[in-house]
This record gives sequence, structure tokens and C-alpha cells, in this order.
Amino acid sequence: MTRRKGERPIPKVVKPYGPDHPVAHWIADGDGWFDAWVGQMCTPYAVLTKKTGIANERLFELSFGEPPTLAEIDALAKVWLVPPEGLIASIADASACQPLFGPAKRGRMQ
Repeated sequence: MTRRKGERPIPKVVKPYGPDHPVAHWIADGDGWFDAWVGQMCTPYAVLTKKTGIANERLFELSFGEPPTLAEIDALAKVWLVPPEGLIASIADASACQPLFGPAKRGRMQ
């Protein structure tokens, strides 16, 4: 990232996860926790792979519902500027919503 002379950096703030967090609204609408974070934070998989060290294939596994490791949670939390506890809470919220909406269907319609 380059800045022009005299330009001040934009401060990045950590917004704690809670019921009013935008990701919580995505999860309540039926999105998985990983897809909700990727969508809300507009983070391409290539950027996540580069900044977290998590392989692209593993990111797809997380998107399809595989449980993350604690190291993956920590790495993703740093990129998305959220405390790891908030990320864990969003995973729990998504798990609680899953029975209401059923597993995410990907690919062809049934």
C-alpha cells in the first residue's frame, strides 16, 4: 500500500462481534460463518492465503463447513481485525442456525 505525501493512514478499528455485528446478520440469513466473514470483509481467497498462510484448498474446506483449528482462527482473526473470541462466537452462532436452515446446498438445485 502506498500513500501520497501528507496523507494520513486510515485507522483500523477492531469491532467486537455481537448480535448487531454485520456478520451476525449474514449468519442469521443462513450464510455459513466463513462465507459471512469473507463476504462482509470483502477478502478474496488469494489475499487470505497470502496473509494467513492457509492453503487455498483449506479455505474452500472451511467454506464447505469443515471446523477450523485454533491456529486458523487466530490467523483469520488478525486479518479480519476481530478478537479470536468473536470469531469463535460467530462459528457457534452459525452452528446454532444450521438446524433451522439445513446444510448449505452448493452446486445444482435439487
